[in-house]
Amino acid sequence: MTFVDQWRTWHAEREAAVSAPGGDLTLTGTHWLVGRTRIDGIPGTWRTDGTDVRVSGADGLLVDGVPTVEGVLRPDQRLMVGDVELKIIRRGGDLAVRTYDPHAPAVRRFAGIDAYAPDPAWVVTAEFTPADAEQTVRTEHSHSDRLVDYPVVGTFTFTFDGQHAELVALYTGHEGEAHITFRDATSGRESYGAARFLLLPLPATAGPVELDFNRVTLPPCAFSDAFICPLPPPGNVLPFAVRAGEKAALDQPADQVSIPCG
Repeated sequence: MTFVDQWRTWHAEREAAVSAPGGDLTLTGTHWLVGRTRIDGIPGTWRTDGTDVRVSGADGLLVDGVPTVEGVLRPDQRLMVGDVELKIIRRGGDLAVRTYDPHAPAVRRFAGIDAYAPDPAWVVTAEFTPADAEQTVRTEHSHSDRLVDYPVVGTFTFTFDGQHAELVALYTGHEGEAHITFRDATSGRESYGAARFLLLPLPATAGPVELDFNRVTLPPCAFSDAFICPLPPPGNVLPFAVRAGEKAALDQPADQVSIPCG
C-alpha cells in the first residue's frame, strides 16, 4: 500500500470506531458518584467509598453477561443495561459511571471526520528525552474544572520548516503509550479549538523517534460534551500551523438526519 492508501485505511477505521457501539459519539453522560447517585434511564442506586463502586436495586443490569441487582463493580467488567453500555472510570480520586448509547443523536448526525490531506512532509524525526522519575504536570480539562496531575513520560523535540518545537508527552492511563495533547496556529480556526492528540508507543530509550502528524486525532470531547479531555500543558502550544491530521467532526444537515421509528 502507498503512504496515501495506508492513511485512507486508518482514516476510515477512525470514522468507523467513533460511531460504533461504545465509540466516542455514543457517550451520553459522565455521572460522578457523590453520595447515593441515580442515573437517568439506568436502574439502581450507585455509590462509592472512594475505592469501590457499589450498586443496589439495579434490575436489568448485566455484569459480564450475568444479571446483577447489587454488588461491587470493577472498571474491567462489561456492564450493560439493554444495549446501553456502562463504564466505570477514575480521575484522580474521583469515580464516575459513563453511559454509552448506540442510538445517541450524535451517531445519527455524524457525517465523517474532516481531515487534512495526507502529506509525508508531516512525518518528522524528533529527539525523545525521558522525563525524570515522578515528574508530573498539573493539567486542565475541557468541559470541566478538574485538575489532574499526570505523569510526564518525556519530551519530543524537533524542527519543522526551520521552526523549533518541543512537546511534552503524558501518561494518561494507557500502558506503553505516550500522549501528546497540543494546540497550534490552526486551533479554533481550521481545526478543533480545545486541543488535538498525537498518540504513539512510548519509546524504550532516549533517541530519535518518528512523529507522524498525519495521524493526529481529535480528542474524544470533540465528539461528545460528556467527555473531559486533557488540555495542552504549558509549552504544548505550537506557534506554527500543523496542517495535518484530523480537523473536525462533521454533522449532516438537520433535514437529512434520519429519525428512528418507534
